[in-house]
Amino acid sequence: MVPLAIRNRALRVLSLEEDPLQRKLLSTCLDAVGVEVFFATRAPEAIFLFRRHPVDMVFMDIDQHSQAGLAAFEGIRATPRRGRGVPILAVTDNECRWTEQDYRDAGFAALCSKPVEPMRLFLTMDSVLRETAQPPLLEDGALREMISQVA
Repeated sequence: MVPLAIRNRALRVLSLEEDPLQRKLLSTCLDAVGVEVFFATRAPEAIFLFRRHPVDMVFMDIDQHSQAGLAAFEGIRATPRRGRGVPILAVTDNECRWTEQDYRDAGFAALCSKPVEPMRLFLTMDSVLRETAQPPLLEDGALREMISQVA
């Protein structure tokens, strides 16, 4: 079992992801660390779920062939009270070749590259949680321990 940090409740994540295989991969990764995840496949659905459920973080599929991610990003950011405070992570195969700084300059909290690698995903999530003064996902040292077991 992964050593989780002490939290008052499960971390809640909203993920806009059109690809069913990517949804399954994310679901498996997040289930392993006790994260409650809401999935949307289209921008209007993501905005609806964001407005309906208090989430701690959003994963936004950014695909240059679809404007769904950017439309959802703008819709979430336009949500009164919470829209600006919840970190949004760009999840992408980065076909547009933006750097992580480009994503941050555009308003994203971080970049998660596809295909999603669990260790890198957890490190990125913990980094963003710490930056936003939220409790981390994992206990200090837990990721190092997990990585050493895999190596």
